[in-house]
Amino acid sequence: MRKVVVLLPTFNEKANIRKFTEEVLAQEKNLPGYRVEVLVVDSNSPDGTGEEAKKLAKENSRVHFLEVGRGLGVALIEGHQYSLKNLKPDVLAQIDADGQVEVDIVPRLVKAIDEGFDLAIGSRFVEGGRNKLSLSRRIFSAGSSLVCRVIMGPWDIKEFGNSARAFTPELFKKINLDRLPWKEKTFIIQPAFLNEAILAGAKYKEIPLVFKNRAEGYSKNKIINYTYDVITYSIDARLHKWGINFPLFKATRRAKTLIKFGIVGFTGTAVDFLFYKLFIWYLGLPPATSKGFSTEIAIINNFALNNAWTFRHRKTTKNIYQRFVSFQLVSLFGLAIAVGIVKGLDLLFGNGFVDLGFKKVAFNNFYFFATIPPVMAWNFVVNHYFTWKHEEDSVGVS
Repeated sequence: MRKVVVLLPTFNEKANIRKFTEEVLAQEKNLPGYRVEVLVVDSNSPDGTGEEAKKLAKENSRVHFLEVGRGLGVALIEGHQYSLKNLKPDVLAQIDADGQVEVDIVPRLVKAIDEGFDLAIGSRFVEGGRNKLSLSRRIFSAGSSLVCRVIMGPWDIKEFGNSARAFTPELFKKINLDRLPWKEKTFIIQPAFLNEAILAGAKYKEIPLVFKNRAEGYSKNKIINYTYDVITYSIDARLHKWGINFPLFKATRRAKTLIKFGIVGFTGTAVDFLFYKLFIWYLGLPPATSKGFSTEIAIINNFALNNAWTFRHRKTTKNIYQRFVSFQLVSLFGLAIAVGIVKGLDLLFGNGFVDLGFKKVAFNNFYFFATIPPVMAWNFVVNHYFTWKHEEDSVGVS
């Protein structure tokens, strides 16, 4: 008799892990000639999922348990490695234990492997599949898969974003784990695994499934971070296919906080420049005074965005008011640097114009942009190591 081991990656799934495991095991009746076993791989869930899964493993010889570090990719890769070494499956399968996908997908995935495919992909976006999430989440899931199709490819795969899959042990052993970003905390493992499987020569087929809201708990996908990862990984994969082996994804991950800070800084610069020019044009203020007022408006804008996005997950002992005061002080020193630069350039070169032939550009525009590099460097370094300093940080950039 052949064996399929269904991996269930879990994090805070105590409320539904027992029922879901039983439902997966019950699919054996739809897979004649197969023994179905389940491997629950828990990422140190604080709600006691691991303890519940251990009980299940003691009660049923077809249930196995493995505890790993945090991250979906860690759970999937280390889980399948454990399965191959200890459980000897003929088919490796996986499905999230949160109830968003009906368990009847498991036998349909396995049957695709029996048809001669190396990889079966559960899909919301092929005929017969349905995406029953809210409108905003349907747009997000369809959009992320579209980005992967357009940038990374291949175009004929329509679903890149869910975990319901089955594949042969032989294919898994061919996957380049050194290139696969399986230790990241976001869900990038899903599109990345497909890419690496295809590079390993997988013959694949999409199987329709119905994707619905979670049975229990809440979605752990972080939309902004996942979008960032999908775009950077897809570009990285496309460059690799073109023969350009630059580790773009890894490089951007290491500099992720700086890049996010820079994006926020860009929006702040737009706000700053807008008010800077308005104060000069409509209030007749001198450039240095305009720079002072416009920068204060940008400081408030940047604090709100950095607190809500750039440093959102930093563990810090400062409350929001302390962070705002700290950010204000840091920014005011940056403002002093900027005002000093503008004042110095204004004294040196005056408030004249550069004639570009088709348009005259005021010197004060150049004064404004000259302040950006030194002020951004000052703001990032001090805010990273002080205002939003991680309580466990000592060196480096997260």
